[in-house]
Amino acid sequence: MSTRVQIEYPSRGETYNHPDEYGVYEYSTYPASSVLAGQERRVWLDSYTTLEEAQEQYPDAEVTTSCYHPPYLGHLPDDSDY
Repeated sequence: MSTRVQIEYPSRGETYNHPDEYGVYEYSTYPASSVLAGQERRVWLDSYTTLEEAQEQYPDAEVTTSCYHPPYLGHLPDDSDY
């Protein structure tokens, strides 16, 4: 399973938006044992107030704008399926 690390600006996700921070995230794929199997997995690692600080800690990370998008859950049953 390959992973990559990205520094994203602004730092944002489903329940937060920090327009003054650079978020560092690791991207991989959910394993077969997960209900999200095969989908992209995004894990927050850290945040920084400047790009320079983030790059010092994660020199190999790609710098990009925020790439957050919610996971696709349409394949899961809803209440009417029970």
